[in-house]
Amino acid sequence: MNEKTSNQTEQSQLEAVQDRLDFAKKLQALTNKIHATDNVSQIMLDLSAEICELFQCERLTLYVVNKKEGVLVSKVKTGINSDKELVLPINRNSIAGYVALTRNTVRINNLDDPVELHDIDPELQFFTEVDRSTGFKSKQMLTAPLLQGLSKEVVGVLQLINQRVDGRFDRVAEEGLEALTATLALALFQRVKTAALLPKRYEALVAEGVISAPELELAQRWAQRKNKDLEQVLVEDFKVSLAAMGRALAKQAQLPYQAHEPSWRPNLELAKKLSRAACQKDQWLPWSLEQNLLTVVTPEPANRLGLENAHRTFPYNEMRVAFTTRTEFNKMLEQYFPGGK
Repeated sequence: MNEKTSNQTEQSQLEAVQDRLDFAKKLQALTNKIHATDNVSQIMLDLSAEICELFQCERLTLYVVNKKEGVLVSKVKTGINSDKELVLPINRNSIAGYVALTRNTVRINNLDDPVELHDIDPELQFFTEVDRSTGFKSKQMLTAPLLQGLSKEVVGVLQLINQRVDGRFDRVAEEGLEALTATLALALFQRVKTAALLPKRYEALVAEGVISAPELELAQRWAQRKNKDLEQVLVEDFKVSLAAMGRALAKQAQLPYQAHEPSWRPNLELAKKLSRAACQKDQWLPWSLEQNLLTVVTPEPANRLGLENAHRTFPYNEMRVAFTTRTEFNKMLEQYFPGGK
């Protein structure tokens, strides 16, 4: 090797070392920002472009695990102009699902190469539906799990798509993504340990295994961002069933749960003593009257004044209180007072 070639090689090595140092410095800055915030999901939205720039990728998707349904639900996705979440089973039928299933980071240089997928796992498949629906072509993927605590519970998956400079993700990017996902998992764990960040009304959902604590924290942030009621976000976006929610919250309130039944009809005699405004304000409604026992439902059992007003409205009846969700209460309210009357 002549002196000129030797100098060029040395210069290339120095540049590679410098590039790696620059990458590590920028990655550290990202992790510092994540640790400095109480709003992990919001900062992921804010930092998604910065993450894509650091890893030189075209797109990224952050999934969280819905334990109840056994699926991954997308919470941050760049480059897709839709509020509709991507829902993937945790199995070998998608890259993200496989990563959640095996807890292994997966780096794929050519998604069109079945041999490369087979070498990772003979049953691994690339879920092409997203590309078909968006018209985007996924070529490379680097995907890592978010592992929480000593038990290494999978709470999410972060996926980088299409390396736009070299056409492949290298080992440095893989190590960097694993460091980033470790930071995200730790940040989620630390935030949900802080009671102030978990809505106390819905803590029972975590205790009863209806939803994970990181999911609940993300749902809360998502509700704030979309200016929606948290219950609505849990049902529509996180696929929590009303029945599971109602049973858990009723147990927390130490009350029986009363679901809204399609065949239920309000008692018209009881309705004569009611007004929509009062029932909406006090958050209670009569459900049934059996002999002298009146069952009233409420989504707000801590509202003692409302229940006192219920007693005043029906002073001659024994009263039994049952819990119902806000969604179901609003359906009952509409049946008592159709059209807002």
